[in-house]
Amino acid sequence: MTNTIIFLSGTSCSGKSSIARRLQKLLAAPFLHVEVDTFLKMVPEEFWKTASQDAQWQFLATLVSGFHRALAALSGAGCNLVVDHVLLEPAWLRECVDVLPADKVLFVGVHCSLDELERRERAREDRGAGSARSQFDRVHAARVYDLEVDTQALSPDGCAAKIIACLENPPSPRAFARMQTSKQRSSAQLREPRA
Repeated sequence: MTNTIIFLSGTSCSGKSSIARRLQKLLAAPFLHVEVDTFLKMVPEEFWKTASQDAQWQFLATLVSGFHRALAALSGAGCNLVVDHVLLEPAWLRECVDVLPADKVLFVGVHCSLDELERRERAREDRGAGSARSQFDRVHAARVYDLEVDTQALSPDGCAAKIIACLENPPSPRAFARMQTSKQRSSAQLREPRA
């Protein structure tokens, strides 16, 4: 198995990082754990304190777009990736579908109940209160996954085992390929002349 992208999509505190670390230990080939949080930590703290909400949101959109292109560059260089992402905007998913190789992406929805997310959020000092609630209805809205895991029902090891089993027998076509085809169909319909 080479040049694979395991794309974990879920809210803050859903357990994506714990699953990613288990996958790194269990998979024979080396996988880079690439988190959107790493990119957010590159921004000077002062910016988040002083910039207007509009400026912050515009900058966030630019940063996230750079993150997506960095994923494509790492994959293009031949790296295996475990991506840890909070897909807040439909445009972010569309961009990932556009820039990542659809045949290499295993798209995994990471779920957990809102009550449990909020309990985990309170237990962590590095998360702002209310993040999970604000993300809960947005992150999985209208998503088509190759696999979904529930971190409340399964341990990180159990989730990782399900993902590895899916890697060994992936769906065909994969979710990103289905989304690309759907997008191409929609674009073609927009271009068709009306009678």
